Amino acid sequence: MKTTHFLNYGKVYKNPVYEDFDFTEAPMFTQPLVNTYAIAGYNATLNCSVRGNPKPKITWMKNKVAIVDDPRYRMFSNQGVCTLEIRKPSPYDGGTYCCKAVNDLGTVEIECKLEVKGMASKILGVG
Repeated sequence: MKTTHFLNYGKVYKNPVYEDFDFTEAPMFTQPLVNTYAIAGYNATLNCSVRGNPKPKITWMKNKVAIVDDPRYRMFSNQGVCTLEIRKPSPYDGGTYCCKAVNDLGTVEIECKLEVKGMASKILGVG
């Protein structure tokens, strides 16, 4: 029986150690809110885009007050695009709107102004 011998020169192969990449990031807006004019009685929408990991929790505010369970507003968030729909606004609905994004790493806010013009001003070209 034939035996084969390998010489060992003391080299030991070690697998490289790779650090897991950290994909977490604080929220940041990639598309801002823009000041908007709306016509009374016609739905208006405000849009912005946000990213962050973990996925940020979105809160909409009007004049620094959180919008919660108000049937005049609908809020959507899809693939980072945040939308606030204001149903049939009146001049009362004008003001400063804010979108706030929060995750474990931080908080960010962005604002815009909404001005709602009455139907008569649109027809007459006044105001």
